[in-house]
Amino acid sequence: MNHLVSICCLILSLLPLTGRSLGIKVNEFYNGTSAVSPGTKMASDEYIEFVIVDKTTAAELAALTFGDTNDTTSKLSGVFQFDQATLEAALAGSGLDAFQAGTIIVVKGAGLGAQNLSYNPLADNLSNSDAWSIELVAGQGAKDSAETKINGTINVGTGGDVVWVSSGSPPKNNTDTSGFIHAIGYDIAPGKIAKDVIADFGSENILTSNLATGQVLSNVGSSTESLAMNANGTMGTGNGGLNDTWLIGGLRTSAALSLAPEPGRVALLALGSLVLLRRRKRSTLGGLHA
Repeated sequence: MNHLVSICCLILSLLPLTGRSLGIKVNEFYNGTSAVSPGTKMASDEYIEFVIVDKTTAAELAALTFGDTNDTTSKLSGVFQFDQATLEAALAGSGLDAFQAGTIIVVKGAGLGAQNLSYNPLADNLSNSDAWSIELVAGQGAKDSAETKINGTINVGTGGDVVWVSSGSPPKNNTDTSGFIHAIGYDIAPGKIAKDVIADFGSENILTSNLATGQVLSNVGSSTESLAMNANGTMGTGNGGLNDTWLIGGLRTSAALSLAPEPGRVALLALGSLVLLRRRKRSTLGGLHA
């Protein structure tokens, strides 16, 4: 029982603070080997994974812009927006009016399969990645911004790259980071955009390294980033360890509590505790999340 209470306290400590949430964060992206698909403005085998950290409507997401930089992280390159009608279609199937904290939204190239809008987050399926995620294909559910001051593509580079998400209208020019909500990236010699990210979000958001083709850059931490690169991407799921604890035990448990009637909230805390205990046991036995 004391162990259960301790885990419950851990879950409560992971819940987002009202009024201080960033709304959405970049959690992982992949440096692929394929060219940009015609009509999409994104490399066909690459993806970006976002995590919703506060309840967010389709309209609010559609008002954001996101993209990446050039290889020297000195200028913004591709600028995309979420398609509101596609997001609303995903919500309609779930019966919800907003995407819940702990939701993963993947934006992927046309070579990585069809869109997946089967969104169905429930209090009893917190560890079900398919239920808590959607996948949008570039050129369909996520589209190149109509604003053309910055008119490049999303094509992750080896030498350096920053993937970012910004509030409000598209950036004013290719060095404007004033609206950035969140960003992660890498560069051995950070350029202007990477330096701005370090100044605004912390040095932990930019890894001092290159990223080989076929590798992913992942946040293996929580709301405080801990970046790592490896060859095993986890598109649409948590990145293991602290990232899973934050995603499932923190954000999703918080979302489930907000949706549940008052009498059921203690039971949900217990459910979240059991999920964390099971994952910690697997980690102890060497079962790394893949």
